Amino acid sequence: MSIFNLEKISSLISNSHNILIVSHYDPDGDALGSSIGLYEALNKIKKNCYVYNRDKIPDYLSFIKCRTLINCLSDIPNDIDLIIFVDLNDYERAGSEMEKYMINFKNNILVIDHHQNPKINSTNSLIDTSCSATAILIFKIIDHMQISINKLIATNLLTGIITDTSSFKNSNTNSQSLEIASKLLDFGADLNLINSSIYNDRSIKRIDLEKKILSNFLFDNDSRTGFSYCTLEDYRKTNTTKEDSEGMANYFLHHKEIMIGIFVREIDKKSWKVSLRSNGYIDLSKLANMFGGGGHKNAAGFKYSGEIEDLRKDLNNKIIDEK
Repeated sequence: MSIFNLEKISSLISNSHNILIVSHYDPDGDALGSSIGLYEALNKIKKNCYVYNRDKIPDYLSFIKCRTLINCLSDIPNDIDLIIFVDLNDYERAGSEMEKYMINFKNNILVIDHHQNPKINSTNSLIDTSCSATAILIFKIIDHMQISINKLIATNLLTGIITDTSSFKNSNTNSQSLEIASKLLDFGADLNLINSSIYNDRSIKRIDLEKKILSNFLFDNDSRTGFSYCTLEDYRKTNTTKEDSEGMANYFLHHKEIMIGIFVREIDKKSWKVSLRSNGYIDLSKLANMFGGGGHKNAAGFKYSGEIEDLRKDLNNKIIDEK
């Protein structure tokens, strides 16, 4: 799906004064890099900008800074005349508080995203599922508005591209993502900072957590899945957080027999967050939709309540049916 009107989008932003940029909870590199990269760009043209995310910036992305990051709805100014939703197309993905906030918001709404099946009904949308990251769309807007890109903006946007393509290893990598990444490097993006922060700044306690996750690992030859999970007790015993298990579903794909990496982490008693990763084996967004979730063809997720073994069997059966 592609809804493309850069001139209309640029005009909407130019004619707005007090702008709130919203990204999805449990923010990843694309959500934060895109939203804060846009924030920095709009500051350059003297817009009053704020960034909202229900959650704080995770440690592995702590190099991404924002002077006006809001985590509480009560801190949002009353005079917002444009809300820009970045890297999501469903109010629910911003959290239940934002869902309620939007009921009474009567001013302009803009959606900038690259996910399938948009659920926000807005006439102002820039949605392109062929883009490997929302950061690419943000780059196009900034470029169209002729806002100069400095090192800070370039680093934020490159973070979005690198994380959503897993450093250009995922099958969503295309010539566009490589071309724009190259331009961002020319603008001064700090590739060394991005790579060292995301991939090399890991603690010893993470190794203890990974040992536990790998001890729970199961490979199913029929569905070609690599599956593992982590409980709240595992996090407690290893003194780690959900951030320390970031990227595990992708890690399973490094093994040639595995076509789908599945990592599940407990978020409450018998309540789980499921991450799915693949390189084109089946459409994972379709699989996630069966469980009330969503995402992309090669990266998707959903929430599940129940027994972990029931989840594993159900996933394997559905994957076999989809093959």
